[in-house]
Amino acid sequence: MLRLDGDRPVRLQTQGPGNVLRIEGDGPVQFQNSTFQNVAGNMNVSHTTNVGESGLDILLRAVSLDAMHNSAERPADPSCHPGTRSAILEELDKWSSEQPSDSLILWLHGCAGIGKSAIAQQFAASCHDRGQLGGSFFFKRGSVSRGTWRNLLPTLAYQLSVAFPQLGPRMQLAVETDKLVLGKAMHHQLEKLLVQPFRRPSQLAFRPILVIDGLDECEDRGAQTTLIRALVDILRSGDAPVHILICSRSEPHLRELFEAPENSDVCRGLEIRADHAALADIRRYLAEGFSRVQKIHTVRGMLLDDGWPGENTIEHLVKKSSGTFIYVSTILRYVDDEYSHPADRLDAVLSLDPISLTPLDDLYTQILSSIPNKSTLLRVLHAVANPRRLDPEQIDIVLRMRRGTSRAILRGLHAVFSVHPVHTVGYHRPAELLHASFGDFLIDSQRSLSFCISGEDLLNTLVHDMAHALLSGSLGPDDFHWIAWVFLEHFPGVPPSEGLLPVFWTVNFQHEVFAQTPRWRSTDQAQTVISWLEVKYDFLATVDAQCCSDSHPHHWT
Repeated sequence: MLRLDGDRPVRLQTQGPGNVLRIEGDGPVQFQNSTFQNVAGNMNVSHTTNVGESGLDILLRAVSLDAMHNSAERPADPSCHPGTRSAILEELDKWSSEQPSDSLILWLHGCAGIGKSAIAQQFAASCHDRGQLGGSFFFKRGSVSRGTWRNLLPTLAYQLSVAFPQLGPRMQLAVETDKLVLGKAMHHQLEKLLVQPFRRPSQLAFRPILVIDGLDECEDRGAQTTLIRALVDILRSGDAPVHILICSRSEPHLRELFEAPENSDVCRGLEIRADHAALADIRRYLAEGFSRVQKIHTVRGMLLDDGWPGENTIEHLVKKSSGTFIYVSTILRYVDDEYSHPADRLDAVLSLDPISLTPLDDLYTQILSSIPNKSTLLRVLHAVANPRRLDPEQIDIVLRMRRGTSRAILRGLHAVFSVHPVHTVGYHRPAELLHASFGDFLIDSQRSLSFCISGEDLLNTLVHDMAHALLSGSLGPDDFHWIAWVFLEHFPGVPPSEGLLPVFWTVNFQHEVFAQTPRWRSTDQAQTVISWLEVKYDFLATVDAQCCSDSHPHHWT
């Protein structure tokens, strides 16, 4: 902490041999527990505690790096195609520059696939370039770091402290006065991370902009409503002078809150519609996308006319899109396959029912139908599309397939999945759904029909396959860690089986539950195991006796 007695300014600079620190100013200057760094002539002063981590270090450990708009840790949500969505982006820019007090929270909403995330991505980048962005967080259903609210506030708080240096020391002090804050309830975290740093006048030129995308993809629906109510109260009171853009689907429980008359002084809605402007944007997007595909594949020796595929085809696809970008972007990814002729791929899309009311579902079915060995495909999809996903190499281990089998299958699904390069030791990178609508499709039996992955048989098989892998003794520590946690996520949903009990008795597995995680999560996981045993088995006393025996000394209760 740098403390000045009085309000006198001081000047810090280095000069002479050895970069000696020189302080210019009148009166005493006191430094307590401070670190000085001189980088290319720039002096940085940061506060550190006497013992343990600094407040910003604690925040940093909880940051979800892949949730930020400019993160390299996740497949980038595409920004708006140049020249598209200009009206909505202009509206957002106007809101961010004028910063009206009656819409401190702007709710951007619309149906699945209409382009909300792309708009949020573009807007966050624009705010960042102007120095207005306080922080961004892009939820993603099923993601370990982006699927719940727990990483949201630390991630936004850390970005605020970096983007606005005046807030850094205050944010650091707020965390250091309660180093357990990140394990506490949402309202405690909001008080410490969003309210307390603003308590003293910050002399900010404007209110920082926070961007929260995909709120409906936060797995805890109760957390969604709790967050909105808390943010409305905080912003209404003036305790946190920020503006917040929240993007989501138009879910009824969210609409009730954002459009409630009592919240109209803080919240305003902006709906993305499939209007003429959206159709014109899609038409342009398709024309330029097909032109790019034509050039790439012509270089590869495939004959495609300059005007391919023609205005009539583009117009047909525009109408089928119903104004949703996800439909046409998926088509372009499907057609642009390096191992297929794009004309053949496009013909397969055009052969789908022209009057179907579910064109996106038809497209998803066509993509899945092109993959051979349906039974293996379903097992891989089930393993990769569920929460706490395994990466492709771990899927091969669990399903007892040759290494590379999962990647070969997922390569044919590049239109709907993003697959990272082969991970190095200790670096977990599961394949990711490119859009939540595909995940919705896979678990809805009325939509996906024979490609549905929500069946009990698939879950039962996966859990027992994971148990076999955990008991094999051949897993490295990193693979054991991840497979154990996926197992813990799914085993409560399967029927009792003697084959699962030995997993709970192993020292390595119990170490994962108790020693590798914070105490509050360890307690929850242990209670889950105990409750499952109590409900599923009527011979728990026998199990307890086995756990207490010489051969199984580890007792869960």
